[in-house]
Amino acid sequence: MNFRVPSLLFPLVFFVSGVGAQETGETPQVSLPPAGGSVPEFRSRKMDLAQCVALALEQNTEIRRAKEEVKRKEGVAIEVRAQLLPKVTANGLFEYQNKSLSGVLVNSGFLSADEMNWTAGVRVTQLLFDGGAGLSRTRAARIAQSQSVLLLQNTIDEVMLQVRRTVYTVLVNRSLIDVQDEAVRLREQQLSLQQKKFKAGTVTKFNVLTADVELANTMPQLIRARNNKRVAEVQLARILAMDYPIEQPDDWMPPVEVVGDLPYQPISVNLDTSLINAVNNRPDLRATKDELRVQQELIKAAKADAFIPKIVGSGGYDVIQNPSSSSFTQSLDGPVANITGTWTLFDGMQTTGRLEQLKAQYAAAEVAVEEKRRLVESEVRDAVVKMEEAQELVISQQKNVEQARESLRLAEARFNVGAGIQLDIINAQSNLTQARYNELQGRYDYNVALALLERATASPLGPKDPPSVPKPSASLPAPKTPVSMQASTGVRPLPGP
Repeated sequence: MNFRVPSLLFPLVFFVSGVGAQETGETPQVSLPPAGGSVPEFRSRKMDLAQCVALALEQNTEIRRAKEEVKRKEGVAIEVRAQLLPKVTANGLFEYQNKSLSGVLVNSGFLSADEMNWTAGVRVTQLLFDGGAGLSRTRAARIAQSQSVLLLQNTIDEVMLQVRRTVYTVLVNRSLIDVQDEAVRLREQQLSLQQKKFKAGTVTKFNVLTADVELANTMPQLIRARNNKRVAEVQLARILAMDYPIEQPDDWMPPVEVVGDLPYQPISVNLDTSLINAVNNRPDLRATKDELRVQQELIKAAKADAFIPKIVGSGGYDVIQNPSSSSFTQSLDGPVANITGTWTLFDGMQTTGRLEQLKAQYAAAEVAVEEKRRLVESEVRDAVVKMEEAQELVISQQKNVEQARESLRLAEARFNVGAGIQLDIINAQSNLTQARYNELQGRYDYNVALALLERATASPLGPKDPPSVPKPSASLPAPKTPVSMQASTGVRPLPGP
């Protein structure tokens, strides 16, 4: 029987180890957290837009996952490049044979041979020639690594857009709550006034009912604004990877309290320049173009594998037991070298099928680039149109708010002296509420459109941060360096080989 000693020892060692573990009866120790006493009070962190952006860059799960993908592609590039580098391996063999099987018949007698023999050596293997297939695969891996960096940029830009849009949603709904609170207060005052006049006999019950109905009709807008603000705070906490307190599930206090006001800082935008910047800077469009380069390199590698021979050389040093000696320790040693060449003459049309697949993937990548370019251009045009619309809306409503306030003051004065009617006050109050709503909605639409345009062009266009509160929260200090709302300009793809 011919067998290897290590092949018997390793299962025996594992079996003995397993039996020993069962006999000891040891169980893994699980450390449990100490029982908590009183639940600490949960407090929100006051943060402005810049601080929310900085926290999202650090904690957002999509960005963290994209960073890990960059590391994975870097590992793939290292693995592919390894085929071009020499490989050093050590090998050894120990063999035991029973004496009755290892003897040889000599004339009429039976000569016993050695029962054990061994060999050891070191080999260095190097790819000498493969027609450039290895280089093409290495370049493709490096391009894919650079492509992953571009996709990381794209993820950062998308998350920044989500943060800005959500923060603006919180700010506009907080302002709308103030608008609706004022509307409720005005209608409560009007109801109280009508009730007093009804008791004095100067108005009818109809005026009181009308004021009561107007007050009730105002409450849904206030409730909706509060709920929209709460929903936006939940979304912001998700984007920032922050959790609500588990110990207090009924407490809707958000982990982040957004501070600042909804800004309106109009800037001039040139459509042609924006389109050029978008085509040149958008990381997802550049990543789609890189896919063409990847497919080109893979096609080159496939052709080299199919039509060009592959030559591999190896050399090393071997030490073997001296077969002519009965001593186990006596050995022979010396250098060894060889060159091996392979050339596939026919592979059953396997190469043809592989090349057809790669060519189809290249054609699909060309279509993807064309589609992505049109999508980017449409996003730019859509954002510019929305910016112009929002800017016109804000300009048209800025003076309208002051005029609506003056109209309400005059309507109340005329009604108090008996020259006006209740309907004038109701209309003036509704006009003031609508004017303030339109002005705030225009500010929100403009800021969101600006964020969309910067996302579409991958370029910063102007100031965007809402004013911070005079005294920022001590729980989260302001960032030491200014945080750009657009991350694409701060990240560069890795250079090619």
